[in-house]
Amino acid sequence: MNKILEIALAFYGILVPKKYIKEFYRLVIEYLDEKYSIETAIGLALRKLKLN
Repeated sequence: MNKILEIALAFYGILVPKKYIKEFYRLVIEYLDEKYSIETAIGLALRKLKLN
């Protein structure tokens, strides 16, 4: 799961705060289940949590 946070940092320059990590992972996995790419899923999760 840390790889997802590393990708978020590399692609978007955003370090996800500790209080949002659980929800962030849940959203990323939900978007991946909908057949989005990992980069898109992370971007959508960040947008949904209003972190970008």
